[in-house]
Amino acid sequence: MSNPAFMSVCIVGDRRQMSSLYQKMLRLQNRKKSLIENGFYYPKRWLGNLVARLGGDYKEVYCRGTWDDLSLNSKRLYFFTESAWNAPFEILRLIKKVYPGLEIYFSAEGEGWDFYLTNDAEGRFFTSKFELDMPPENDYYDTIEEVAELVGNYIGRRIEPSKEAVYAAIEEWDDENEDIEAYINLKEFEVVSLDEV
Repeated sequence: MSNPAFMSVCIVGDRRQMSSLYQKMLRLQNRKKSLIENGFYYPKRWLGNLVARLGGDYKEVYCRGTWDDLSLNSKRLYFFTESAWNAPFEILRLIKKVYPGLEIYFSAEGEGWDFYLTNDAEGRFFTSKFELDMPPENDYYDTIEEVAELVGNYIGRRIEPSKEAVYAAIEEWDDENEDIEAYINLKEFEVVSLDEV
């Protein structure tokens, strides 16, 4: 899948509606054959099957991907999507239309498209506000203080714990550093509403 988009979804609210959605998705992924024939690697978990099960038209709702990690407990329904080009926000809006008693939270990122979006402004379910890609690994962080400390340790000087100071330090370090094996990429999750995406 070229330029994949990844999205974690957490749904809370009316327990009957949550259970109904979970049962639909569970039945789809446990079928012997996919509801609708498709060319996806996990054809039974193709998002188009869910669109159809919710009464939508998979040719009109963006559903180019699959879901995984479906789980339900007494407080929330969770699943993860991997899709091509863009996160399947239209499916979340369809779920909200079919199940108006549910609140839908997401955290989405697009590899190669450089988008990092969430509608969880309070960090109820998705606390990470930053993604820091820097040797030796790529990870997620909740606060700019954590990021400032890690970047400061990497470049060898203390950085004030503010976004402006961290971005300025990274830019200055990038300008001075010629080593392509050494890099710092910092991305911030933008808070948006489901209606904006």
